[in-house]
Amino acid sequence: MKNRTFGHLFASLASLALMGTLQAEPPKYSEADELFTLKIAPLLSEKCNGCHGDDPEDIDGDYNMLTREGLLAGGETFGKDVIVPGKAAESFILESVKWEDPDFEMPPKENDRLTQEQIADLEKWINAGAPWPDEKTQVAIREVESKKKVTAEGMIVETSGGLGDEWTYRRYKPEDIWAFLPVKKPEVPENESTNPVDSFVFAKLEEAGFELGAEASPRHLLRRASFDLTGLPPTKEETEAFLKAWEVDSEKAWEAEIDRLLASPHYGERWAQHWLDIARYADTGGMSNDYERSNAWRYRDYVIRAFNEDKPYDEFIIEQLAGDELAEKSLRKRMGGDPKKIKPARVNGNYTPEEAEQIVATGFLRMGPWDDAMVKKPEARQIYLDDVVNSVGQTFLATTMRCFKCHDHKFDPLPTKDYYRIYATFAATQHAERAVPYLEEENLDGFEEGKAHVQKMWEFANLEQHKIQTKQENAAKKWYEENGLEYKNEADRK
Repeated sequence: MKNRTFGHLFASLASLALMGTLQAEPPKYSEADELFTLKIAPLLSEKCNGCHGDDPEDIDGDYNMLTREGLLAGGETFGKDVIVPGKAAESFILESVKWEDPDFEMPPKENDRLTQEQIADLEKWINAGAPWPDEKTQVAIREVESKKKVTAEGMIVETSGGLGDEWTYRRYKPEDIWAFLPVKKPEVPENESTNPVDSFVFAKLEEAGFELGAEASPRHLLRRASFDLTGLPPTKEETEAFLKAWEVDSEKAWEAEIDRLLASPHYGERWAQHWLDIARYADTGGMSNDYERSNAWRYRDYVIRAFNEDKPYDEFIIEQLAGDELAEKSLRKRMGGDPKKIKPARVNGNYTPEEAEQIVATGFLRMGPWDDAMVKKPEARQIYLDDVVNSVGQTFLATTMRCFKCHDHKFDPLPTKDYYRIYATFAATQHAERAVPYLEEENLDGFEEGKAHVQKMWEFANLEQHKIQTKQENAAKKWYEENGLEYKNEADRK
């Protein structure tokens, strides 16, 4: 009995739910209202309103295009002939946007000209009576449209949201934003190649009508591999050994040679150059002063070691962006969370080799040109953080970040909100000289000699400074005496 009652109840609830679903069907709107909301309104906002309404104190031609009334009223030159509802052929605006009248080409800039598709939409809208639905209707139409993931107009990309609904729900052609779409595994073309990469290369060559070049000789193959992987030519001995092995078994000889080159320390030195170029590595700060960065080499060597040790890419990224946080977490754990132990350890650089490596890795955040001379601290701070955000975007996301710093991106699905989210991530990052122990792998050759040289230069500079100050104060004392005044030292004089 209970089961039957439950069954009836479930059936009733299901029926109610179905009724609710049927009743929830979105209302229908006229095609013309949808055309205005989804096409014409954004078009007017992008191409026209900047000169014709956004600034009420400066409206070109006295033509306000922010409302239907203003649009139909026309401006100081053409009046109501600009748009004639239901009669696109008699509407001067079409002649203007088609650039048929050399005196009235709108928009005036070549790069802002309307496309044929946009002109067709405008013509269709005028012929439909140039309707301008109220704000409530426009919001409802946009809401319905936003729920359609893909339409003939393109696809909506989910983001954290733009500064307005028009941007948030704008549509993109998939081919225009391929870099932002999930990677799809392509079908490997069928041809004579046994390697998938070469299969794609062969397919493109065939498509272009090109033929493969002659097969490279073993000697040329060796030179190519050696230059590519180590940046150095093979030695005479290496060449002879490879050619000898090639005669016995070419495939094994080639595999062994690649393994040898990858195991060479020169591999990391060569391929680290590519990453260091992206990270904008330099031993000096650039700009006019070009100050020396005496510890920058430690980050350079970290990158070289990462390549030679085949460090996993995810670790490589995390260490450069948050290595100091990883080291701090490890230090706190080692010290049992005791603040009395943690602070002295941090100040004195009591780090393990792994922790030291992680801190050195964050040198990435100090790369690039930098000079805060003659710049106010708050401004210098913003310049630095902006540089870090842009560098992180270009390095790890393959996109410049400054294009959506002040507004949502004009072409890509990148809202300005995301710029400041990443900015906030690095807001606590500060410039600092930190005590970090040297690693066994780091080359300290010449350090003692260099230290002695610096000490000698410092002592010489101190001596010369003392001579200058003594001469200066003697002259000051003499001046005070000659003028019958009580002597004041340099600090008091300031």
